[in-house]
Amino acid sequence: MILRRPYAFLIKHFRLIHLILFALLAIITYNASTVLNFFKDYITANGNMEILSSNYINVFIYIAPIIIIGLSILIFYLMKYKDKPRLYYIILIIVSILCTGVYTYLYLNIRSLETTTVSARIIRLYRDIARSNFYVLFVMCIPTLIRGLGFDIKKFNFSKDLKELNLSEEDSAEVEVSIDVSSNGLKRTGRRTLRELKYYYVENKFFINIILGTLILILVMVFPFNKYVVNRNLKEGEVLGTSAFNIKVTDSYLTDRKRISKDNSYVILKVSVIGKVNKYSLDLDHFILEGKNNKYVPSQKFYLYFNDIGIGYRNNILDTTSYKDYILVFNINNIDKDSNFIFRYVDNDRGIKISPEVIY
Repeated sequence: MILRRPYAFLIKHFRLIHLILFALLAIITYNASTVLNFFKDYITANGNMEILSSNYINVFIYIAPIIIIGLSILIFYLMKYKDKPRLYYIILIIVSILCTGVYTYLYLNIRSLETTTVSARIIRLYRDIARSNFYVLFVMCIPTLIRGLGFDIKKFNFSKDLKELNLSEEDSAEVEVSIDVSSNGLKRTGRRTLRELKYYYVENKFFINIILGTLILILVMVFPFNKYVVNRNLKEGEVLGTSAFNIKVTDSYLTDRKRISKDNSYVILKVSVIGKVNKYSLDLDHFILEGKNNKYVPSQKFYLYFNDIGIGYRNNILDTTSYKDYILVFNINNIDKDSNFIFRYVDNDRGIKISPEVIY
């Protein structure tokens, strides 16, 4: 089998690869600046502002560093093969990993601010961390762009980086790889291959671990990220935050009491609500209870049946200083009585898992 060495391709596209690296870094840096501006605005407003954490996160924040790390590893091996300085690419790999971790940490704290308040000292700490993250990424953009444009930092000699890589015919030479499938030597070849792989791993442990770590990052963080981090379902007692209000389910009940037919039951949710903006009232049609077969919206006409549990919500203006308690009543079909219910607000991808207590 004939394989072609990749060095010629990497050398010929050296500037293009660095321009791609710069574009990816620029996008990450821009996102870092939005997080920094959030904490600046939060401090200026003394916490009195709408917060929607989903505005500050997306999957590309994790895909871009993975691509940067992969390209940096390739260029590192090119520089190593050509005996050129390669410290910059090690730094770029480390910065990509660390800044991704910092960004995740800051995002989780922004999400917590949807439902809780923290001291001004802690907010200033978050701001300083965000500022450091932004500055580090911004600084990394500069040498990446310079290499992409072909300038040498000292002499500003265009294309000097590319010329110093010494493109030779050997870089594009074809390498013949023979594959012996003789049954007599199959076991011997297998053992030799395992030994060679082991030696190769020992010699290149650092970079192989980076590649494996990158693959794990894709599997563990990118694909299930939206489901288990950004849009994970909450439990009763946890706060579901929106830009206009916070709501939590404190208790839930399932009952056949005063049902209007033999085929229906009621799910009653005790909720606590606080407003984030002045003179805001809830639109009950935007609340949904998902059963295994159907979806339901609250019905105000059944509130009187359950006055002993709480006061039904009827377009009340939300208090912005403290939580107020109400009940929501859902008239459900009996085929959904054994459902794993999810209580949702239509403008929010997250929901609250409901496990109602049966009452009579």
